Amino acid sequence: MSVYLNADGLYNTSGRIVEYATGSHSGARINLGFFGATGNVYLHLKTNLGGSNDRMHKFEFNGYIYSDRNIHNSVTFYTYNGTSTPYNPVHHNWGSSGGYGISNYYYSSDDDSVVIVLHTSASYTGGFLYHQSGRSHTAFHAAVVAHTSTSSNSGAY
Repeated sequence: MSVYLNADGLYNTSGRIVEYATGSHSGARINLGFFGATGNVYLHLKTNLGGSNDRMHKFEFNGYIYSDRNIHNSVTFYTYNGTSTPYNPVHHNWGSSGGYGISNYYYSSDDDSVVIVLHTSASYTGGFLYHQSGRSHTAFHAAVVAHTSTSSNSGAY
């Protein structure tokens, strides 16, 4: 099977590949896009993932910051009905730039969507944000639907 990558995702001759299944297990890893510095240090990425849906999510940021520094971190959490913030978050950093990349996560106040906050330098940061889910807590159609840049790591949405 041959595959190719373009701006909309990974494709084969049958169309876009977002899901992989083996037996009763299935999962997906979706590239949500390339994000970089926008003038302020916090970039808020509003997703189409609802905070009231019972799902497990993993977000991973893989990028760089000025002076040859590597950013690579992730957060995994659940979104459960009745919770006011992502439930039981676990944040992990593999990169050399502690504090940059994924720095916060919350539900938007207007429609309960998951918001991921990236801490960037004001002018020279960039990287890819991925979403992963699987097993019985799947969310295979994750997307960033809005973004804004602020000087605060919470409350933009």
